[in-house]
Amino acid sequence: MIPRFFMFFGVLICASLTVSFAQQAQKPEIVAEPSQNHSVLKSVDVTHHANHLVIEISLSAPFVPQAVQLTDPDRLVLDFPGYELQSSRQHIPVNDGPVRDLRLSLFQALPPVTRVVIDSKQPLNFEMKSAQNKIVIEIALPAATPVSATPSRPSKKIEQPPATSGAVQNPPQQEISTPTAGSKATAFSLQAKAKILRLEDLPALEDKAAQGDPEAQTVLALAYHDALLLEKDDAESLRLLHQAASQNFMAAEESLGIFAQAGFGMTQPDPAKAVEWYKKAVPQGSLDGATSIALMYADGAGVPKDHAQALSWFRRAADGGDPIAQYNLALMYGRGNGVAQDYKEFVHWVVAAADQNVVPAILDLAAFYMHPRDGTSPDMEKAVYYYQKAAVLGSARAQVLLGDIFVTGAQGKPDYEQAARWYRKAADQGDRNAQFGLGVLYALGQGVPVDPQEARRLFTAAADDGQPDAQYDLATMWEESKDAPADPELAEHYYQLAAEQGIPKAQFRLGQLLARKGEYGSNRVSAYKWLMLAQSSIQESSPVLNDLRKLMSPQEIAEAERAVDDWRKAHRENSPSR
Repeated sequence: MIPRFFMFFGVLICASLTVSFAQQAQKPEIVAEPSQNHSVLKSVDVTHHANHLVIEISLSAPFVPQAVQLTDPDRLVLDFPGYELQSSRQHIPVNDGPVRDLRLSLFQALPPVTRVVIDSKQPLNFEMKSAQNKIVIEIALPAATPVSATPSRPSKKIEQPPATSGAVQNPPQQEISTPTAGSKATAFSLQAKAKILRLEDLPALEDKAAQGDPEAQTVLALAYHDALLLEKDDAESLRLLHQAASQNFMAAEESLGIFAQAGFGMTQPDPAKAVEWYKKAVPQGSLDGATSIALMYADGAGVPKDHAQALSWFRRAADGGDPIAQYNLALMYGRGNGVAQDYKEFVHWVVAAADQNVVPAILDLAAFYMHPRDGTSPDMEKAVYYYQKAAVLGSARAQVLLGDIFVTGAQGKPDYEQAARWYRKAADQGDRNAQFGLGVLYALGQGVPVDPQEARRLFTAAADDGQPDAQYDLATMWEESKDAPADPELAEHYYQLAAEQGIPKAQFRLGQLLARKGEYGSNRVSAYKWLMLAQSSIQESSPVLNDLRKLMSPQEIAEAERAVDDWRKAHRENSPSR
């Protein structure tokens, strides 16, 4: 098996989606467009040295993540809350010492959390440093047998193009089989070959390319572009690709389409030329080419936006079995995008994509069975089946939703052991909702032994990642001091975080706490503000507020009411309730 997603031509693409590198990949679930208010993980450099490996992460704003070592399999995980990754998923093979590869993904869309995972063969000996807007990770490499005259490999950089809105371009967590002997080579399968080239392979490959072998010419061209063993030379890449394409070699035509769309080796991108090359590849069986054309028309990337053209090209690729085209076709029918809304067609195509392990398709299908939009009754058995399928493929979102289903008894009665099992899997991936859910189970002893300390640990992890319910529950633990000494300052801190997110109970408890500290005017003003905000939801706020008013001056009351108005204005569009 080879990874479904990997770096191609220096930009991320998907094996059945040649548009994502030139046209900017986006979040797999198409929930919301990227916000200009969020920070961005801009690039990652991997540099190989004799006795250590350096990974440099460039950010648009300073941040120091917590690095967590996990086992089974061994990996180092770093989360960047509030940072967007404008390409949904990226992968760099490293294969140096204990490090296998490096993966990036948008772990959560709203609020955004970008995750960096360093896969390894064993626990890593590393040091992490912060320098302005960069995180530098140095990983020690064990002593190795000397290698004769082998130059060090150049660094490999992931560049982040800005995201677009539109069709799904690279659903995560998917694999394809290595092409079998006799199967038609694609740009992607040959890119995989280029990535595993060794120095000793180059002479034979260059000889075959010189003799006119189109596959050798294409592999060598991609090696020149990726600069894995050779100095980067896009002009030479284009020369070799044109030689191969002159022999009607499909993978070369696909590659030239990618080069034209991204503008590699050119003064600027040429979308019209990209479409021309893709159209040459399609009659030879290129599903990637058809999907790429469809995506260009769906997003209006260098061509006029045309839903009819997008539908036609998606259908052509979907009929040929391309899962990305199948999922996009399903979305067009489900949304009535350029075609009459048709849930029967939506289900047909989303099932086809789900059967090929497209995780967003699996999640959409599960949600459809749980909350049908076509007037049929919910089918919890099918919903759970597909959520479990996505969960087994590693989707933290599916794992959390399964935990919710089992803890609420949506299938008939609660199954806390199953809930704990799925919450734990997602919590191990750093999902804050799973950490909160599992923490509740430990606090109540449901499906797991009662363990206040474990509950506190999980609540803390979730609360520090912005989970408002965890913030509230953690605050009550610090205030009520049932398993540890009380800490009013920590209680106030976490109540404040939850109150700012609009949790009425947190606003009430914070107001109470501050009212008890009312010897200072600032505490009285803040207490009044929070009790006023909680009053519409928490009846107990009124008597506390009335008592507080008696201690406040007219100026303090006026100041507090201005603070209430300011808070409501700032949070008008975001007022969740607990």
